[in-house]
Amino acid sequence: MGKLDELFGRSSDKKRSELEILEEIEDYVVVGDFEGAVELVGSLNTEINRFLALRLILRGILKEVEKGEVKKEEVIGVLGVVVPLINSITNGRHRALLTFDTALILYYLGDSLRGDLSLKAAINLASGHDDVLVEMVRELVRRGLLEKAAGALKLVRDRDKLDSVLVTIAEIFHRMGEFEKAKEVVKHIKNPFHKAMALYYMAIVENSRNPEMAKTLIEGAIKVAEGINEPDARFEIMMKLYDLKATIEGSSIRLADILGKKKPPQE
Repeated sequence: MGKLDELFGRSSDKKRSELEILEEIEDYVVVGDFEGAVELVGSLNTEINRFLALRLILRGILKEVEKGEVKKEEVIGVLGVVVPLINSITNGRHRALLTFDTALILYYLGDSLRGDLSLKAAINLASGHDDVLVEMVRELVRRGLLEKAAGALKLVRDRDKLDSVLVTIAEIFHRMGEFEKAKEVVKHIKNPFHKAMALYYMAIVENSRNPEMAKTLIEGAIKVAEGINEPDARFEIMMKLYDLKATIEGSSIRLADILGKKKPPQE
């Protein structure tokens, strides 16, 4: 592609909108021509569009390395061109997301050392942006990289967001049969809504394995949910819990049980 550009030039880029260039980049990503996609990034003058293009490229590469359909040497070569482009992004949260995508790619390639360096850089860039840190933790947990998630988890200052991540971690531990670890994670969840949700998801997992344990988890979740102060949130989780309880027991949901929980118990 590069040689053809030298021969025919790319003067048409000046006449094209950045949206058209982004669409061409997307076309290259779809067919797996990441080098061609990266070459076009320089045609974008707006930083937000360069960020979008780079994330599109990195996410495309990530899908390919997950499937094991690309050679490590080729990916490393593309990353060598992409990283300087990432470093040219001035927005810290955007650079953090791109650096994080790079870390995931390196982990899938088996390059843990450079993956750890990229992850550390991404976490440092995301410091102060809880939503970005939470997104990172969720991705790492979802991909089974629990130990890698620990560093980012410690920096999340928003307690509600932290609790929502702990819900996911508790479910994963429970699904893996790590019941004691799941229990410890649940203990660290402060918000009763999120704690009840954690027990709810664990009960869903357990329903097909051990219905009795599932019922125990549901009963525990109902007790926790009774302490939710916000009426709408309490009603929402009670509906879920009693619906699952009825499914486990093979009975019908009784609205009287739910509507009877109008007020949380006194401290």
